[in-house]
Amino acid sequence: MRYLPMRRSKLVGTEGPGSLVISPEGETAVVGALDLWFKDSYGKKSINIEEFTVHEPRLKAILKVDKFYTPPEFRKASTNAMEVVPNSNLVMPLMRFPKWHYCSSCRSLRELELDQTSVYLDCPKCNQKRYYKQVPFVVICEHGHLSDFPWRKWVHGNEETKCEGNLVIQMGGGTTLDSWRIVCEKCKDSRDLQRVTSFDKENNTSYLGNQLNKNKAGNYTCEGERPWCDDNKEECSAAPVAILRNSISVYMSKKISALAIPGDYSENVDLIVSKIQSPAKHLVRTNLSLLDNLEKKVKFIRENLRFDLKEDATDQEIEDALMYIQSGDEYEYTEEELEKPGLLIKEKEFEKLTSEVNSRELKVEPEWEFDKDEAVNGNYYKPYLQRLSRVLKLKETTALYGFDRKDYKNTTEYSSYYPSLYKDFESAHEKWLPVNEVYGEGIFLQLNLEKVVEWESSSEVQNYFNSYLERIRHVEHRDDSILKPRNIMIHTLSHFLIDELANVCGYNRAAIRERLYIDEAQVGVLIYISAGDSEGTLGGLVRLGLEEKFFHILDKAKNNAEWCSSDPVCTELGKTQGQGVNGLNGASCYNCSHIPETSCEFWNLYLDRSLLIDPNFGYFK
Repeated sequence: MRYLPMRRSKLVGTEGPGSLVISPEGETAVVGALDLWFKDSYGKKSINIEEFTVHEPRLKAILKVDKFYTPPEFRKASTNAMEVVPNSNLVMPLMRFPKWHYCSSCRSLRELELDQTSVYLDCPKCNQKRYYKQVPFVVICEHGHLSDFPWRKWVHGNEETKCEGNLVIQMGGGTTLDSWRIVCEKCKDSRDLQRVTSFDKENNTSYLGNQLNKNKAGNYTCEGERPWCDDNKEECSAAPVAILRNSISVYMSKKISALAIPGDYSENVDLIVSKIQSPAKHLVRTNLSLLDNLEKKVKFIRENLRFDLKEDATDQEIEDALMYIQSGDEYEYTEEELEKPGLLIKEKEFEKLTSEVNSRELKVEPEWEFDKDEAVNGNYYKPYLQRLSRVLKLKETTALYGFDRKDYKNTTEYSSYYPSLYKDFESAHEKWLPVNEVYGEGIFLQLNLEKVVEWESSSEVQNYFNSYLERIRHVEHRDDSILKPRNIMIHTLSHFLIDELANVCGYNRAAIRERLYIDEAQVGVLIYISAGDSEGTLGGLVRLGLEEKFFHILDKAKNNAEWCSSDPVCTELGKTQGQGVNGLNGASCYNCSHIPETSCEFWNLYLDRSLLIDPNFGYFK
């Protein structure tokens, strides 16, 4: 393929290792494994990787990896021999996939190589150069493998076929799969693609696996291909599923994120840490790694960061900063604590967001706090809330630790996904993961816990929610961490707030995200933007966190929740059979509470307007 521009943030998300990316010309390629990264356009690996190092001790302690690196940016090498551009010509590895193509004229099928660049090729049947199009199907399995559709095996109905005849696609006039027929011109075997994408969830079998071998007992199984690892293969017995190559089920990234929070050290230590970790100081980090003892490192920092340090910075503070960066020992968790990593990360964040903070990477300014005396004559919403804070600055670090295909699985066994990102995980010199750092701003809202407990324990809420739990009890891979009335209620409120804030803050809905803090003692949400540069965003969202503006927005959000253009159908379905994937939503659909999936922590699932505004049991009834 030709060079394709890619966003670094997407490489730690929807376009990570093993994903399919589409070029402007419509060609598809698979992103290479992590051990193929950090090479220049000539395939050589001679770079200063320290420039791309990111330090996030809390994530490092949870994920148990050696390093975090950001995806490299592309810098063109200078034509001036006297000018050296560091880490120049770094490109991401892309391999053409699917490999099977068909002639745009005669529709003859042909398998190309992973590294094929041009698709204008000599067609043996047309006897002239033709443009070759990629086939629309690939094959995936639940273990994360990705294969070409077995065209030759399918048409002959035998995975052990020896026929090498030319295959041709015959397309009927319809748009369904049965209008596609594959014909072998040598032996005249033919077969259509009817139901080829079908999957039987109850028996965990696919139509492709059941029907490929027409005259042989036993199902066809996944071939275990990993094209993002240079055609590396594994043994696999899973059922293969044929799917359109642009389907969302082909690649579902697994990510975990954390906000940077000030440590328990002095302001000087935080300053030293931030200076050493800044992208501009990558040469400082490189030289530090070459020094063999702490005393030399302290002296080196004194000499090379003398203009960045405060006059009262002590050697002990420099040592503390270096130890913090080196090991992250401030965050050492037990195995029991690691069973709930989301709570571990957010517990400390919640503590900081509910207080006043003024550090270099997190600035929290309390705006309003509940006062019983004020609530008597205050506005309608204040008794339901505990705290409103404006987050003037935040830094979010997101790590990609793996991916799922076919179905998204809820698991905290992060390390089980690491091998899927590597060509050879066991032989890797360093166990590292790709991360992305962004700065932003936000609004933090905490609900009144006493009011929430009183509401949640009422018989009306319990009866309604128990019927919901009964309805979804057979759903696999559901996320039990959010299955409480309070959690779904504040999640739904968050969506309506994002919708209303997007109308007036200057950012679109896709740029605004939610971060839920839900536990026995936590009922809050951070609505934030993390799309700015190293200096943060423009303040359009945080200014709406002022008391006189926010409560007006909350009122409009609550009013929007009371009506959906699909009512009464939306509300009635929510109370009877549910909506969305596996019926996990109540009164929630695309016409009322859905936002861009990248903005939602739970992929637009676990939402219900009724828990907010139902006249009998809603929180704001």
